[in-house]
Amino acid sequence: MMQRIYNDGKDGLDAGLPEAWAKPVKMLNYRCPKRIVRLINAVRLTTDGQQQTPRSGAIEGVVRLFVLPSNQANKPDAERPIRQHMAQQTGDLAWGDQVAVKTLVLEHRMAATRLGFLDAFGPLYDFDSWRTGLLDGKLALVNFFSASVVSLVDARRSGDRFAVARILKAGSPLLTSEAIRNAPDKEMHLKSIDTAVDAVVQLWEQGADPSLQQVLQRVADYNLLDIPDILREHATGGAVDDDGSDEVLSERDEAVRGFLAAPFSQVRTMAQYLHGHAPFDTHQGVKGLEFDRVMVVMDDSEAKGFLFKYEQLFGGGSDMASKSAQGTKRLFYVTASRAKQSLALVAYTTDPLRVKEFVLAEGWFDNSEIVMGIPP
Repeated sequence: MMQRIYNDGKDGLDAGLPEAWAKPVKMLNYRCPKRIVRLINAVRLTTDGQQQTPRSGAIEGVVRLFVLPSNQANKPDAERPIRQHMAQQTGDLAWGDQVAVKTLVLEHRMAATRLGFLDAFGPLYDFDSWRTGLLDGKLALVNFFSASVVSLVDARRSGDRFAVARILKAGSPLLTSEAIRNAPDKEMHLKSIDTAVDAVVQLWEQGADPSLQQVLQRVADYNLLDIPDILREHATGGAVDDDGSDEVLSERDEAVRGFLAAPFSQVRTMAQYLHGHAPFDTHQGVKGLEFDRVMVVMDDSEAKGFLFKYEQLFGGGSDMASKSAQGTKRLFYVTASRAKQSLALVAYTTDPLRVKEFVLAEGWFDNSEIVMGIPP
């Protein structure tokens, strides 16, 4: 029940059971080091009162709370010295490498900002009808670039002719049996395909980073790959109505155009994130998972959510027994208990001193474990 972060489902599952029934309790924490077990025990003490013990031989572990103002400029840059500080405090140099740290954020746009793919992600994420498909990694207009185009360009640039042929065989209208059969000169037809591939790859010459729109237009100019219907009308710059004039863009078309205006490099990073291969995840998406190093970013102002309020958790609200406050406390418990070695908690707040006083009064942290502002 301590990991029940949403308000749906049945509350109080253990209430009203017959006295004769056995009530097993999970006493041993196999994952967390001693210091993190003490933290999560303190957090849940006023919720369900259950306490755990670390496994025998567990390391001591390190926990730090970093308190920063919610109007902090350039938050991704502010979090970089926090990782360096954790490397110094733990003696674990891997903290200095973002890839080796699992960073948990409240909302996907926060991850997109920190990983540098917000230009591509934002327009699609903001279109409600596509949000689920985008997050599930099933949106055709994204997969066209992240799978087909990326694979083709990488294969060509690495000189893997067999991979190029395999990719084109699977997804190029120029290499269908009918296209080969109807070609007046088959040798020239195959050479023209080779020229088309080179024309697409040339967009990246001299370190260039073309827009997704430029890549789409080049692919369409040579009819090199099967283009999803949703992108076809944008392959030459946008849709027009029957009389040839620019149509008023629908919300869906605006989403596509915003996505296509982004640099192509962003779609690679976005695909890694959507398929769970990036060093970022959401607070809600990591239940049951574990990581050596965990950084939890808590920022109500950037998340713009309504279900979870960390300001309220850290003493910023009067009704600490409300469902919102209790849900946030359980979410805090979930994120903190993901760490196997060390944990950095980053709280952005309108009142840093209040947060410090609250967590000290609750016994969650010692004074030496709280860092106010960006560490030197």
